[in-house]
Amino acid sequence: MNKFFLIAALTVSLFGEKALLPESTVAVVNGTAISVDERDKEVGKLLPKEYFHSKLSEDKLKDLQEKALDALIDKTLLYKYALSKNIKATDSEIDEVMTNLAARLGSKDKLKEAIARLGFTDESFRKAVKKDEVLKKLYKKEIEVDPSDEELKRYYDENIYKFKEPERIKASLIYVKNNPEDPNGREKAKKRAQEAMELLNSGENFAYVAQNYSNDPSRVMGGDMGYIHRGMLEPAVEEEAFSMDVNTTSEIIEKDIGYFIVKVNEKSPENQIPFEKTKDKLKRELKEKEEEKRKADLLEKLKQNSVIVK
Repeated sequence: MNKFFLIAALTVSLFGEKALLPESTVAVVNGTAISVDERDKEVGKLLPKEYFHSKLSEDKLKDLQEKALDALIDKTLLYKYALSKNIKATDSEIDEVMTNLAARLGSKDKLKEAIARLGFTDESFRKAVKKDEVLKKLYKKEIEVDPSDEELKRYYDENIYKFKEPERIKASLIYVKNNPEDPNGREKAKKRAQEAMELLNSGENFAYVAQNYSNDPSRVMGGDMGYIHRGMLEPAVEEEAFSMDVNTTSEIIEKDIGYFIVKVNEKSPENQIPFEKTKDKLKRELKEKEEEKRKADLLEKLKQNSVIVK
């Protein structure tokens, strides 16, 4: 171990103080340094697409850097653990990954260009691939699970109440907003709602009226809100809508925020989802949950026996 890192690790271990790190280093995990460059590359993976061409706020960048560093610390702990378990990636396995990447990009030259754009050298990229391949093997060996049909069915039977589709309706809405800043806002909104209601009563298409009178975002879809269940609408509107018959339209419903007209297009009662219909989704959810738990448990164990300097 580098003498500096040994001293830093001992300082934290013995005195609980935060050691000073070299400018290019943001953390040390059991003697292994994590550089600013590594952290910044990880930030690129976490960066939402909408920020690619805009400037991040200082707080947002700091938050992403912290998340990136935590992810790298976890990866370093898992990688060193994998090596201690004699889990390795051979040169031929790395070559295969490189060949597959080149094929996906179209050529070896395009792969080289991509590697350079990402800020890697050929050597550092191969090291990154090696680490990823080792971690994949560790995941497969100690973290991945494959719930059987019997386990899934047992969970389904023991938690059958979770697999019910609630009562729902397919509805369309007209909402005329009351502008509280306008002294005559309520009167104007009421008049507009009455005009909309008169058009509907005369046989005008609901979608047309919604597009021209509604202030709800659903107006662009002719007021169509799709399927909704209880808790998604203004309570008074919801109470009215769920009590209505299919293909009927309500009267004007008045609330402080404005006026509503709702049309019920379809109704579906509460329904028990069959096991076969939910099996695949359930398997994905239980698999993900168990693997997250296994990873978290392993990392907690590793961190208890590690010296981490940030």
